[in-house]
Amino acid sequence: MSKVLVIDDDEFIRKSLYRLISDMGHDTMLAESLEHGMSCAEQGVDVIFLDLDLPDGPGQDAIDNLCATNGKPEIIVITGVGDNYGAQETLANGVWDYIRKPASPKTVSTSLKSALKYRQESSGRHDPQARLDACGIIGEAPATQRTKQHILRAAQSEASVLILGETGVGKELAAHAVHSMSRRRDKPFMVVDCSNLSESLVESILYGHRKGSFTGAHADRRGLVAQANGGTLFLDEVGELPMSLQKSFLRVLQEQRFRPVGSATEETSDFRLVAATNRDLEKMTEHGTFRSDLLFRLRTIELNMPPLRERVADIEVLARHFLSESCNRYAVPPKTLSRQLLKVLTGYAWPGNVRELANVMEAAVIESGAANVVYPKHLPSHIRLSFLDKPKKKRQQNPAQEMPLGELMPYMEYKVQRDRAYFMRLMEACSNDVSEASRLSGLSVPSIYRHLGMAGIPTPSRRRR
Repeated sequence: MSKVLVIDDDEFIRKSLYRLISDMGHDTMLAESLEHGMSCAEQGVDVIFLDLDLPDGPGQDAIDNLCATNGKPEIIVITGVGDNYGAQETLANGVWDYIRKPASPKTVSTSLKSALKYRQESSGRHDPQARLDACGIIGEAPATQRTKQHILRAAQSEASVLILGETGVGKELAAHAVHSMSRRRDKPFMVVDCSNLSESLVESILYGHRKGSFTGAHADRRGLVAQANGGTLFLDEVGELPMSLQKSFLRVLQEQRFRPVGSATEETSDFRLVAATNRDLEKMTEHGTFRSDLLFRLRTIELNMPPLRERVADIEVLARHFLSESCNRYAVPPKTLSRQLLKVLTGYAWPGNVRELANVMEAAVIESGAANVVYPKHLPSHIRLSFLDKPKKKRQQNPAQEMPLGELMPYMEYKVQRDRAYFMRLMEACSNDVSEASRLSGLSVPSIYRHLGMAGIPTPSRRRR
């Protein structure tokens, strides 16, 4: 008997699914909200039927957390929202099925049976000795855990892999992980940066050339495809691959045969292809800038690397890792991160993702000098400013509901409270450095002291008395 959880705010749907699943002989739990559902999932379940439109938040935002609960359940989305709402996001997160309401009992039972059969077969083949070599992929957030498992599955096959994700999420790191856990791990891993390929020399770089085949070809040269023989060829930023080369490379990928420039004979190379891009290749195919047949071959397996903003739980461990690396690089004693700094880091959106965090921590180590503790004052100003602006963004989302009508107060009293909140946040971000607060806020030092006094916030000079 399996354990099944239904998370849906519609009482009729909950009761209908309860009867259907119970009649199939399974233990069934019901939850009307995400909070209640998460509590039930922690007890350990096999399958979760999840509605996307729930009273305490959208269901798709909780998929990673639900998948990481005890039992690592399969998720079946069942939703009444039209236009395939959330389908792309949920399917990309690895849900088992996406069912539109109203759904027939046969549709629901078939999906449940297939999910449970898969779990039974997977557990029977599970090798307890198989461990994921993270290859530098740091973090234990649910999105990170899911990515590691997808990388492991990709590594165990020979199929082409397409790694998608924003700039700085670690696509090359994932490609290295796929290679190092595959049977080709002891063979070459050749990287081709497609964004830096000169169209006039691209064939020579990939396929090699014979002496005298063009001006400057003073000797025979082996191309990267030949050098990848037996190993992995990694095409980074594959969306930048020139159209003139896409057709010939598709043939090379299909037949694993190529002809060096200036050669009369073809050569072979047994390579596995891994490609990565931050561009939307499907839109490029629609616009005629990327071949659809090449895209189909590239993405036999597709890996989606999550942005850092979806891995907030990993920010602290990543920051400490990069802090340690930077201290070692500059031969300075180990440093620690202040509580205020961690608060700023976890509140930032990180548009440059993990790469940006690494650069920021390196800059903070340099800026902190001989200090043993890194504070917000050591961070770049644009990150600290975003921390100050965060309350404003929240207010702009729904300003009419910020204060219930029954709790309205005199304007001057309200202004004093908001000023106090701003300057408390400002001094926290600047670690009580008034000069730095002046630079960051644009106010003069005397003005800072005056506002602190008006708000009743102790200044550094008052604390020393």
